[in-house]
Amino acid sequence: MNKTIIGIYGSGSEGKSTTIKNVARILLEQYPNATSSISPVDYAGDVNIVIHLGNVKIGIESQGDPNSRMIYDKTVEKLAKDGQCDIILCASRTEGETVKTIDKVAGSYDYHTIWISSFWSPTIKPRILNQLAAENIIRIIESLIVGRL
Repeated sequence: MNKTIIGIYGSGSEGKSTTIKNVARILLEQYPNATSSISPVDYAGDVNIVIHLGNVKIGIESQGDPNSRMIYDKTVEKLAKDGQCDIILCASRTEGETVKTIDKVAGSYDYHTIWISSFWSPTIKPRILNQLAAENIIRIIESLIVGRL
């Protein structure tokens, strides 16, 4: 399996964090043997957790704003360090420090990068779009695990 960072990018308030939290929730519900570094997971705020699916470790960081813990606490780098996580899912803006951080971590720790834009519409309910985006990300994660990507 290729170590991969999946960066969900978009402008502020477009549902990136909600989509990422949906991915964590779905993984833990869909795979009953999955475990997480935090239990129970509090989805009310941003999450920073590692989910274990068998031998695969998925690091999740939903806080990807400028001046966030992703930058100052180096949470994405901590998820990558020493090969801790096989897959990292994180939020990012479209440019600036969050993008640079993901690119730097990918280069430093030999990760592939997949950039996915958030689903956003001025007229469709965000709850529906965030759920659909999360389901698509789950398919990408499953493809990475079985070696299709």
